[in-house]
Amino acid sequence: MNNTILVLIDGLRSDAITQAHTPAMDCLMASGTFCLAGQTVEPSLTLPAHFSLFTSLPPYSHGVLANTGLPDMSAAGQSLFAHLKACGKSCSAFYSWEHLRNLALPGNVDYSHLQKICMENDLEMIGGAAARHITARRPDFTFVYLEWADVTGHIHGWMSDPYLDAVSRCDHVLGKIVEAAKTADKKGICFNLVVLSDHGGRGQHHNTGHPDVLTIPFIAYGKPVRKGHRLAGPVSILDIAPTIAKLMDIQPHPEWQGRVISDIFLPCSRKVPMMRLG
Repeated sequence: MNNTILVLIDGLRSDAITQAHTPAMDCLMASGTFCLAGQTVEPSLTLPAHFSLFTSLPPYSHGVLANTGLPDMSAAGQSLFAHLKACGKSCSAFYSWEHLRNLALPGNVDYSHLQKICMENDLEMIGGAAARHITARRPDFTFVYLEWADVTGHIHGWMSDPYLDAVSRCDHVLGKIVEAAKTADKKGICFNLVVLSDHGGRGQHHNTGHPDVLTIPFIAYGKPVRKGHRLAGPVSILDIAPTIAKLMDIQPHPEWQGRVISDIFLPCSRKVPMMRLG
């Protein structure tokens, strides 16, 4: 099986992983492949970055340039959700920011869970719901969005003590999801995990082109993924959708502009079988 979980920690700076208590991410990096010098897009805002992640297009190509509740949906038909559904895969999503519903056209997500973040316990509730769903339903693709680090960064500042504590809390929730994947593995379902951020931050915002904002972490873990490997080459947020497609043994969408991050894969896993859509 090639089930895959994508966990996005909003506002996670790469250097926060080395300064906060992050045992789940540390374990995934030691057991998988990672890059702490990945790059997001400009404008470095949450919705444009997410559209770039899911459509593998830069913002001026997919047309989402702001955190608006009514974005241009013209690129959503070639999003990762739509592409996976066209290939017969089941998709689930767990998130706390309602605008992210626009990442998928109606019918492309089989199960959706929205829980707004008002306090730290809400973060735990999202993670718990995702973990239970993964264990019980074992969807082909699961997207989990963790917002608390970004919320705290805007209030207290990136790299502040409260921000680093928020990163640790997100890591704790990630650990629950990892444990759910391990439980499913005991039942014969092997999950791949991809963990990354949409942007970093500087001061109390992330609307500049500074490296602290544009640099993001990327972690991949799974049976076809190289173990304990640090990527030497560049990683773009546009590369995530093609790489997840490769992890799930399907061809990338022909309109995607990103590339498969082939260096994460073990040598025997580098060929992708052709698959017809529809």
